[in-house]
Amino acid sequence: MKPLIIVLKLLSFYLLFFNSTLNATTINGPQPIYDKVYRTDRMGDSYHFLILTKSGNYHYLYTNRTSKLTSSELTSKNLLEILKKKQSWGQSFPKKGKYTIDKGKIYTKLLWDRITIISPKKIKYLNKVFYLK
Repeated sequence: MKPLIIVLKLLSFYLLFFNSTLNATTINGPQPIYDKVYRTDRMGDSYHFLILTKSGNYHYLYTNRTSKLTSSELTSKNLLEILKKKQSWGQSFPKKGKYTIDKGKIYTKLLWDRITIISPKKIKYLNKVFYLK
């Protein structure tokens, strides 16, 4: 009987602490619009793109190959091929990863970079202001 009680306690501990997910309701202040492309204004000859997904992923792109991307293009595994078709010359630097919500604020998991939601249509990331386009 004791082994069963121990297993049940461990199972409940696991469910409480390791199976919990952070979602958008835990963000303090304005909420981002998920699965939509945010873009900076033109910086030199380049643009920066950012998308946040509801599943906790982010996709970031710095490029001078295009000024417009859809959410499906930005999250595609073939992003570099798509960019080559849009423009044959230029440079592109894609980055993707997971984000987390800590104390109501959004951070990237890898380098703990802050993603600030200024308004639903305006996000600040890596000292750049992104607008919903």
